[in-house]
Amino acid sequence: RSLCSQGAPSLQSSQQKPQNTAHLDERPTLRELMCLKTDSKMVRCIKKSESHWKDLAISLGLEEEINSIQLNFPGDVHQACIKTLQHWLDGRGMGGAPVTWRTLLDALEDADMT
Repeated sequence: RSLCSQGAPSLQSSQQKPQNTAHLDERPTLRELMCLKTDSKMVRCIKKSESHWKDLAISLGLEEEINSIQLNFPGDVHQACIKTLQHWLDGRGMGGAPVTWRTLLDALEDADMT
């Protein structure tokens, strides 16, 4: 099996009613985030968030991590965005909200990246 053999759920706006929403309540892994199909809406949203990774960090409740990320990845918005997602996957931020595809989608929508 390849690293990316298990696909991630497709991203649908929470305003749209997906046929099967159970996958949105599952916990994503960094591997799944990195292995999303390049033409998927989730990838487009994450790519859009790279240049606005601070907005995503705020939406994910990671305000306290922003300075540390900036110091570790000065000028590297891609790595800053990845580190933001890693912190979120580690359970930091979101005030104890579950780490699920749904909370990521909500954060992307809150940051106006969908």
